[in-house]
Amino acid sequence: MGKISIGVVGCGDVAQHFYLCELHRLKDRAELLAVCDLNEERAKETGEQFGARAYFTDLAHLLQESDAEVILNLTPHKAHAAVTQAALDAGRHVYSEKPLAQSLRDATQLIETAASKGLKLACAPTTMLLPTALRWQELLNEGAIGRVTFARAQKVGPPMWSSFQPEHKWFFSEGCGVLMEEGVYPLTALTGFFGPAKRVCAMAGTIIPERVISDGAAAGEKFQTEADDSAHLLLEFDGFFAALDCSWCAHASRNEGMEIHGENGVLAGNPTYADTALEIFHPGRGWQTEEPGKGRTRIEAWILGIEHFLESIFNDSEPINSAEHARHVLDIMLTAGRSAREGQTIELQTDFQHSSGPGKIKRQDD
Repeated sequence: MGKISIGVVGCGDVAQHFYLCELHRLKDRAELLAVCDLNEERAKETGEQFGARAYFTDLAHLLQESDAEVILNLTPHKAHAAVTQAALDAGRHVYSEKPLAQSLRDATQLIETAASKGLKLACAPTTMLLPTALRWQELLNEGAIGRVTFARAQKVGPPMWSSFQPEHKWFFSEGCGVLMEEGVYPLTALTGFFGPAKRVCAMAGTIIPERVISDGAAAGEKFQTEADDSAHLLLEFDGFFAALDCSWCAHASRNEGMEIHGENGVLAGNPTYADTALEIFHPGRGWQTEEPGKGRTRIEAWILGIEHFLESIFNDSEPINSAEHARHVLDIMLTAGRSAREGQTIELQTDFQHSSGPGKIKRQDD
């Protein structure tokens, strides 16, 4: 079995600090063939640092002049759909950072293009590949807390990109914001555990309209927030309701990232992180803590998505973090925005094949 060649599009902080630095784990299965970035200096330096054979400043040239079989799309949100579409049109498998696209129409077109060409298409986050999430799923499948009655999740705290280069303002621009950047993780977990949601009701808006870069070369620079920095969702699943709070307007929180309540107990913790403890409550026994097994840290876990994607290509199988699942999560986020604007509960338009039932997920520990 030969190595699969990879071309990386977008050489910013996400590429350098989360993906490229971890590709060495896949050296027996993949090689970095090319990198591409609009900033030529950054493209060149990134290619040299991580051992790419070539660097490009134009996606079309990369697709024409390199033989990269897989395109890793690490561009800003607004560029995701266009970059992925171009790569699929050129006959390349694509793994994209989240979100898959900015509209359901674009997401559906990407899915249809990949299917028509027999190509693999997957999308971050890697939530449902994490050992923590798999353990939660295992307990749910075993009926450890009985029939689920309610779920609550949150992503609350200061924005992780508060110290960044000025170009990272796009995280606060229209089309991004707290739900697209943070809420996607618990939404992926909830829908990964329980399948497609049915309806959503939301309130969302901008609470802090002006932000200040906290440190780095641009420390002290002020800019306007164009996207929602707070979003609060109520979701209807099959047989129960779930709540999600997302906010960049808080310093810290002591609440768990997720709680799932059942007739016979509670699961609490954060299944969207790779190395967090799980708290389990049963009436009469109280709370018990299950420490995480030895595994990868949060940063190291980013590469799980690429590892699994390569396996899906080698084995001609469907990725667990499928484009269809990513489209449904996008549907929730976009519909939540519409719900907040219109003040009503709205039915979701999409679903996906829920593949995380008993025996359908293979635990991917080190």
